[in-house]
Parts: sequence; structure tokens; C-alpha cells
Amino acid sequence: MNIFYSNNINKSNKRIIILDQENSHLVIVLRKKTGDNVNITDGKGFLYSCSIIESDKNKSILEIEKSVEFKNDSPKLNVAISLTKNKDRFEWFLEKATEIGVNEITPLICRYSERNKINLERSIKILVSSMKQSLRYRLPIINKPINFKDYIIMSKNKNKVDSYIATCLNSDISLLKEKLIKGNDSEIMVGPEGGFSPNELDLAKKAKFVPVSLGEGRLRTETAGVMVCSIFSTIN
Repeated sequence: MNIFYSNNINKSNKRIIILDQENSHLVIVLRKKTGDNVNITDGKGFLYSCSIIESDKNKSILEIEKSVEFKNDSPKLNVAISLTKNKDRFEWFLEKATEIGVNEITPLICRYSERNKINLERSIKILVSSMKQSLRYRLPIINKPINFKDYIIMSKNKNKVDSYIATCLNSDISLLKEKLIKGNDSEIMVGPEGGFSPNELDLAKKAKFVPVSLGEGRLRTETAGVMVCSIFSTIN
């Protein structure tokens, strides 16, 4: 089943407008035309069954015939993860985390991070593509990059969630899968290739982040991020 994405949805008059890359895929690649049926998601849990009433190379207008809401009562996961030196590796993480089922992604700028910027527009396109490919109907939130210390401060002011920081500096800490509490919303911090600095770990622990291990091996940042998503998904 092909799914398209649009945030240009008017429920009152039952119209959806498809633009840009989504419209090109609809009209040029799949050669859909007036009268054809199309499935649309708004990335907020709704799937719309529509028919095309107007279409050209610039935009398509669809009429909503039926809508289904996929409610999400599952616990939510925010992965706060250091930007990688190679942007392709971070984009790979975005894709896989969306497939597994992450709710929010916060790019971190840490002491040993080797990059401090991302292309948010491109990142959102990757999330949209992965959401559609994996037949999910909720688009993860991706935040602007934030400094480690600022994230700690921001986290203190958020609604209470279970907070963890993944580290390989300590050999006597519990595995993440042993600490996660089923059914609880969680935020999990993943550091850069060089790991979190001792000072960053101290700041996190003072802010009630629980240090956890992902195992004995040394993982790349993006691999650790995917592993975090997988463990959270399995536990829940």
C-alpha cells in the first residue's frame, strides 16, 4: 500500500492538498489521475482514504472519503543523541529510529561532538519517507540541535519522564534493558564517538539521569541510538 503525507488537510470541507515532492511522486512516478484512490496520513495518527478530484504537476486536490484514527497509548521515547561527524550516519539513524518507533529526536552538541548543525528540512523529509515506508502514521518530532548543558536544564523543566544516559565509562552499571520500566515515558541520552565527558556525566547524574550500559561492546553513535530504540520497543 502506497501512503502519502500531507499537513494541508481541511477536515471541515473534506479536502487535502498534495504539493512538492509528494505530488511529483503521486502524479509523475505513479501516474495517478482524477478519480483514483489515494491513502494519506497527516503524521498525527490519522489515515485518510481519498479520491483525486483535481491534479496537475504542481498540486493535487483530494476529497476525503473515509478516515481512521490509530490511537497511540504506548509510552513515548525521546532519544537525545549527539550529532555524528558523518551526516549520512545520523540520517541513517533518523530512518531506522522512525521505522522502529521513536516519538522525539533531539540532536545533542556534546563536549566531544564533531558537528553542531543539521539540515532540518532534509531531516524531516527523511522522517516522512521512513514513516510512510514502515506504514506508521505518526511523524516523530525532531528538535533543533541543543547544547548538552541546555538540554539538561530543559529536561528539568519538562513533565516527569524516566531519564537515562548511556555510557561505557563505568563498568559496574546496569544494562538499559534492566533499568527501563515498562509503560513509562523515557528520555535516553546517547553520546558522541568519544563518549560523554566526565563533567557531562556528573551534570546528568545531578539532574537525576540514571547511567546505563548498552553492553560490553563499543558502539558507534548511530548504532547505539538504534539499539536504544529497539530495547525500548521490545520492553514495551
